[in-house]
Amino acid sequence: MFTIFTQMTERWLLPTLPDSIPASTLARADELERSSAFLAGLVAPETAACLSEHIKITNAHYSSGVDGEPSEPEVLNRAFILEHHQSAFGEIPELRRRIVAVLCQHYQLLHRPTHRDGIQAFARAITFEHFALLGLQPHLWSLSRGLVRRLNEYQSATGMNDLMKTDGLEGAQKRIGGGQLAFIDFMLDVCNEEADYMTNALSRHQLRESVTHAYRVNWRLSEAGVSPKTMPALLALLIQGSLPRIEFVTFTGLPPEAASEQLNRLLILGIHADYHHNGGSQPGIGNELTQPFYLADFGLRPHRRLRLRGIGSSHYEGMHSALPM
Repeated sequence: MFTIFTQMTERWLLPTLPDSIPASTLARADELERSSAFLAGLVAPETAACLSEHIKITNAHYSSGVDGEPSEPEVLNRAFILEHHQSAFGEIPELRRRIVAVLCQHYQLLHRPTHRDGIQAFARAITFEHFALLGLQPHLWSLSRGLVRRLNEYQSATGMNDLMKTDGLEGAQKRIGGGQLAFIDFMLDVCNEEADYMTNALSRHQLRESVTHAYRVNWRLSEAGVSPKTMPALLALLIQGSLPRIEFVTFTGLPPEAASEQLNRLLILGIHADYHHNGGSQPGIGNELTQPFYLADFGLRPHRRLRLRGIGSSHYEGMHSALPM
């Protein structure tokens, strides 16, 4: 599929910007810059790295909901993306206008009459890559999840080309007024909603409540004999990404031997991992801590049937209905 789209001429991939962009649209773009930067500042690098891997799973699931069929993540050529980013957006002076330009391209890609199979997934994938290059942290929030929440609005926008017979670029140019600007405002609203959603889920207050909830209801923690006294240490681990071992022990309030035993139980569960730092090892956030099962406890709540391991498609049944609207 990627090969088909990379055969587009440059005019397909160079967005046509409106002559005038409303102040309200630019304000939405400014808000996305601010909200994504704030979100990135909430999350330690180690936590962000684990979280981004599981958001890929979230994106793949919700992409299937957007497209109406199972879909695999689009893998785009990095060199192609970098070259295209520079040629398409490099000369646009302001970040907020570059954000708008990326969404102009998204809109124009959706309104081409040929090679329509997979075009929505491709448009989202290339938008993700350009947002990443613009520093908007799309690996920490899910555009696809936001589009599923407002699927009817997105489908009405992406269905505009059903009867279009003219060249796609010309068709998009004809719609450069209200239709395109309305789409851009809609997409910016979705992006801001998702960034705010994750900011709330990863706030210190919400993390504290969610970790407390996890220790109360998470059967894997209780089955493994994880003591509630490790709760402050686990919360600190989520916030900081890694901790010196002595600080982990201090946070538990347990004697060193008992704290080490608890640490080993968390290691077995995959909730923490040993990182080597300055010649020694220290507890760091483990991959399982940001698995969707734990994220359900940490305020993201994808669906109560999600399990810690062996996540299958059946476990995602009705996931979007459990999300806060």
